[in-house]
Amino acid sequence: MSTPQGQRLQGQWLQAQRRDADRALAARDARVPGLNWVLDDELLSELLGESVQIIRTRYKPHTSALVAFRRTGYGAGSGSDGSGAGSYGWTLTTTPEHVGKLQQRADSSQQRGGGIRLIQPDHLHPDVAVAAGPIEEDWPLRPNLRWLRDHGLRRLGALPAAGRFLDPPVSVLRYNPERRLVARVPTETVPVVVKTAVHADEAAAGLRLRQRLQSHGIPVLPELADPECAAHGISASPGWGEGDLGGGGNDPAAYRAGQALAAIHGMDTEPGADPMADMEDLVRQLMATRSMITCLLPGLEAPVDALTGRLLAAVGAAGHRRQQPVMVHGDFSADQVLVDGPAIRIIDFDRVTTSDPARDLGSFAAVEDIADPAGVGPVAGGRKTAQLIDGYRDAGGHVTQAGVETWAAFRLFLNSVDPFRNRASDWPADTNWQIRRALELIA
Repeated sequence: MSTPQGQRLQGQWLQAQRRDADRALAARDARVPGLNWVLDDELLSELLGESVQIIRTRYKPHTSALVAFRRTGYGAGSGSDGSGAGSYGWTLTTTPEHVGKLQQRADSSQQRGGGIRLIQPDHLHPDVAVAAGPIEEDWPLRPNLRWLRDHGLRRLGALPAAGRFLDPPVSVLRYNPERRLVARVPTETVPVVVKTAVHADEAAAGLRLRQRLQSHGIPVLPELADPECAAHGISASPGWGEGDLGGGGNDPAAYRAGQALAAIHGMDTEPGADPMADMEDLVRQLMATRSMITCLLPGLEAPVDALTGRLLAAVGAAGHRRQQPVMVHGDFSADQVLVDGPAIRIIDFDRVTTSDPARDLGSFAAVEDIADPAGVGPVAGGRKTAQLIDGYRDAGGHVTQAGVETWAAFRLFLNSVDPFRNRASDWPADTNWQIRRALELIA
């Protein structure tokens, strides 16, 4: 289907596949009667009275569903070019007994002149209630975003000219509702990338870690946020590079990333680091993923149970074999490596922990497989992973292919929820593929 018409027909078929899976999920969860409304672009657009596309979903079975959306018709005459916060919003639906709490938030927002509203479709759907609002009225993020507006941007030397501080020339890079917002903010010199998180300890720990990494010569971006910013969940770095390692072939950069990763693994772990706590967290992640996938796609229960059992056994064995705790990135992939020609900077150390060093390399390989399912081979990862491992070993790192395969399977399984969360065009097929690929690697 390489013709425009063929691609359009394929897109319509995939959309139908996703809609069928979403409707089946909503039918199984009568406790959240508004679920189908916040999983379907057309229904949500009808509800909000404007054209939107859902870009992120966080679903808690039998409890709630929170989504981020982007306005698809935003721009002309609105004072936005489609990149600012005004182009985005969120919606939340929950069980009927908690609708009163949503109403209270909407009332409080309206009294402040905010934009949260509670919407109920009509008398045919009396149980459906959806709260909707702008990024600035994201309830958990709102206090830190207000501090960023009133104090933080000035401390960072960033003073956007827009009337609304998150509208252009500020551009939103990532928005994960009730968790974090990443935005690019212009300054008189280079743009600044500012991350605002709900939890201040995340930013404070990141500030301390970035200083440690720099002192060890690890290629990271300088931290611009001071402790006061960090106390309000804010971290910031200057804009740098021409993209990330996931954007195309760059063997020298992949090789250097491997060298840098070996240097990170060679650093002393933080005092009090507890490898057993990491193992317990891994088990929790595996069990939570198993529960979510079998909820989303009950037909996958058998392969998911088989995969979970193999991963529990393999990860447990890796923990017993580990001789010395190693500090790992915890979420390593090509998009965590910024590039400027062969030069690199490693970013996003939010999930640093103490674990098996093969975990980072397997994670990188898994994400490379996910990016190109048609190109996977007998081992995890592709050309970038091979270059990464070469650089890692040449810099003194030690890793076995079996270890890489195990941790690649682990990352593939954890990421198997992401096609649903990120509203992939055929998320059931994508999820199924990742589970099958993980089973192949850990057979």
